[in-house]
Amino acid sequence: MVKIIVDSTSDIPQEEAARLGITVVPLTVRFGEEEFRDGVDLLPAEFFTRLAACRELPTTSQVSSGVFMDVFRDALADKDDEIVGLFLTHRLSGTCQSACIARNTFPRRKIYVIDSGTGSFGLWPLVREAVRMRDEGCSGAEIAARIEELKRHVILRIALETLKFAQKGGRIPMTAAVVGSLLQVKPILRIQDGKIEIEKKVRGNQAAYDFMAKRMDAEWDRSCPPSVTSAQCPDLLAAFVRRLETETGMTEHDHHELGAVIGVYSGPGAVGVAYLMEKPGY
Repeated sequence: MVKIIVDSTSDIPQEEAARLGITVVPLTVRFGEEEFRDGVDLLPAEFFTRLAACRELPTTSQVSSGVFMDVFRDALADKDDEIVGLFLTHRLSGTCQSACIARNTFPRRKIYVIDSGTGSFGLWPLVREAVRMRDEGCSGAEIAARIEELKRHVILRIALETLKFAQKGGRIPMTAAVVGSLLQVKPILRIQDGKIEIEKKVRGNQAAYDFMAKRMDAEWDRSCPPSVTSAQCPDLLAAFVRRLETETGMTEHDHHELGAVIGVYSGPGAVGVAYLMEKPGY
């Protein structure tokens, strides 16, 4: 049997992971001396409450190779078991490298480790396809080959409500954060094929939503529903979804609350969308 394993940066809630039959391995989040397992001891709502009150940003720690060894050992209980692991891009964490190290301690077993090239809700289209193929009886090799090809089609965009947290994390200088706040500048981040950048800066939420909706309308492979995220902002989420529906004709989507790894730089109020493009590329 094929076992699907992801890390907690996928922001898949425990209940949904259990329903899908996948294993979620948590990263560690630290606020000062306090340590939490992402998505287990610390859920998104509490994370953003703590984030708003802290002076220094929390830190996150990758999953160790030792933890992955234990997880892989449990997943390989039967001699015919295989593993397909989908993990956060190496540009944001060393978690995928830890999984590769752990894989090498099981040289006789079929373990496929995939660097997704994305993160958070951008992993969802890949996880959904892996689950579908597993349920149809595909082998680990077949699933891994499909995901390696499909990941080139994934694009993630997220509009930040504030620049404060990105500035705290050293992603932008303080002067830019101050000017941006005064001018209501909304940076739009893009993650695609492992590359992370500020794609565009616009003024106001509506302009940000317009830009993301128009890009999605031009690129989206409509055979696969998009994944939408939000950071504790239901009103902004509703406005964003309405804009996507109007521009693209979207009738269904998945929604996950943004977790700690990207949320630590976005802060509350961020919304975003990830989807498969009809044509891969950057």
